[in-house]
Amino acid sequence: MKLTIVCLLALLAFTMADKKTDHWAVIVAGSNGFWNYRHQADVCHAYHIMKDNGIPEDQIILLSYDDVASSSQNPFPGQLFNKPDGEDVYAGCNIDYKGKDVTPENFMNILKGNGDGKVLKSDSNSKVFINFADHGAPGLIAFPTKQLYAKDFHETLLYMHENKMYGEMTVYIEACESGSMFEGILEDDLNIYATTAANPHESSWGYYCGSDAVVQGKNIGSCLGDLYSIAWMEDSDAKDLCDETLSSQFDIVKERTTKSEVMKFGTFDFMDEFVGNFQGTCSAKNPIASFFKGIKKEPTYEEFHAIDSRDIKMHYLHDKYVRTYADEDAAALMAEVKNRQSIEERFSRLRASTGINAEGPVTITDWDCYKTVVSQYEDKCGLDEYDLKYFGHFVRLCEEDFDLATIDGLFAEMC
Repeated sequence: MKLTIVCLLALLAFTMADKKTDHWAVIVAGSNGFWNYRHQADVCHAYHIMKDNGIPEDQIILLSYDDVASSSQNPFPGQLFNKPDGEDVYAGCNIDYKGKDVTPENFMNILKGNGDGKVLKSDSNSKVFINFADHGAPGLIAFPTKQLYAKDFHETLLYMHENKMYGEMTVYIEACESGSMFEGILEDDLNIYATTAANPHESSWGYYCGSDAVVQGKNIGSCLGDLYSIAWMEDSDAKDLCDETLSSQFDIVKERTTKSEVMKFGTFDFMDEFVGNFQGTCSAKNPIASFFKGIKKEPTYEEFHAIDSRDIKMHYLHDKYVRTYADEDAAALMAEVKNRQSIEERFSRLRASTGINAEGPVTITDWDCYKTVVSQYEDKCGLDEYDLKYFGHFVRLCEEDFDLATIDGLFAEMC
């Protein structure tokens, strides 16, 4: 018995020697609107995983528009749920940046350690975890009123690397076409491991939707989570994170995320480290975690209703009308049907006018052109979440060297 205690104390001393490593998390929900319930529920769930696994609250930075819990559509005011009959993830979820402060500029400044608000104060010994949940399109992820382009995000990551703001970093992104944020962009020597919900050319999926979105006998009316996000978070909930590697979690998430292709990018050299080294405060290869491994059972998962992220708003409005048959809900549903038809017809006319091919993957090489065309379109036509589905058209216009003035004129005619 004495020998066992001595051995454990020795292991503890070995572990405590790694005091210099600290752990940071930056978590973002980039959407608003009750039909996007899942994103704000996802990030509050992620917040609790980080906190429960030892990351101090002042080293978790959360950005969320925060309009869903207080929405008049919410059957549980002031609460959010990320799974059927799950726990309220909004309780104790401390949001640092809300409403109009949820912007790409603030996000990048937080990562760079700039600003008077809560920002990263990490160093070369830090383990940094970044999680983003929202909509996406080729080469960008969406914020409530603006977009973050892969090029700008990459430049921010390079800044962090050059200024020694991390030792190792993991990035988990939930968005349509999220693989385009890293494919052909993220180098393999920056000590950044990134994983995405989808490849560069496909949608991600909402989860616990429709008849499955039930809590305490009440249907929430919108998807409770996203398939990829649910996959990694429910795995993290179920496992001893000081005994599960990043590689193991990737394999589990990839297998469970059946509707899209989960991808990985960047540096794979540290994928044998524990998940808890990034989603918590385990030291890499923590001997005590290994000593006490195997406490939790392997979880089993049922199949639940999933919906393509591009179609969730339509399902939300349809289901709401079916529940109420109210005239205002019928009007909202018909308005969305007409909106989608208008967008589809608009891009059909664009294809006819330019002869661009809408099929197959796209690769962005002219970022300045792409940004300009998106800005031109938004200025002339406005910007709806459903427009993001067709942003590949803008990439093709740029890659086929269409004149920007000509494109602007086409948008003026279309809209």
